[in-house]
Order: sequence, then C-alpha cells, then structure tokens
Amino acid sequence: MYRLRKALYGLKQAPRAWNKRIDGFLSHIGFEKCVLEDGVYLKSWKVGKNTEMLIVCLYVHDLLTIGSNESEIEKFKQDMMSEFKMSDLGFLSYFLGIEFKTTQYGIVMH
Repeated sequence: MYRLRKALYGLKQAPRAWNKRIDGFLSHIGFEKCVLEDGVYLKSWKVGKNTEMLIVCLYVHDLLTIGSNESEIEKFKQDMMSEFKMSDLGFLSYFLGIEFKTTQYGIVMH
C-alpha cells in the first residue's frame, strides 16, 4: 500500500488556480459572472435598440460559447487563443453527456 502525497493530475490546487486564471481573464475582457450559476459568464452591449449578448459556459476545461453576433464570437475565440493554448471544435455536437443535432428548424438535444 502507498500513500499518495500529490494529486494525480498535478498539484491539489491546480483546478482552483485554473478557475481563478480564466475568471480573471474573462472579467478583464468584459464578461460578468452569472449570479445564479458559477460556470456561466455573460457579456452584453447595445446595438441601436437591440441588445447583443455573448454567453460562455465553462465546465472544468471545456467552453461552450453562444452569442447573437457571429463576429463577436470569432473575436472572443481569437482572444482566447491568444491567451490560452486551445482548439476550436466547431459547432456543438456533444456537451456534458448530451448529444446535439443541428436541423433546419434549430438545435435538438438528445
């Protein structure tokens, strides 16, 4: 029998440090943390009479980005790629154990 002196995937505080780092970065680029859900960040701005919005859902090390303006989503992805080593997996197909299909009518969850 062996006694574990370190966490298996790095330091015991690694998840906390990662969360603090990404939280600070998202706050720096204008996102606000959702008061009801810790892993959700919101950014909104006015365009004429309309309100545009960008929503980021963070789960461990996966990000789901949803927005009303495709150019702002692309800008956000570029900001993230300049700060963190990451890859863009494209449109949503599978997240948190839920399968998503895009149809002509919208997005369907399985």
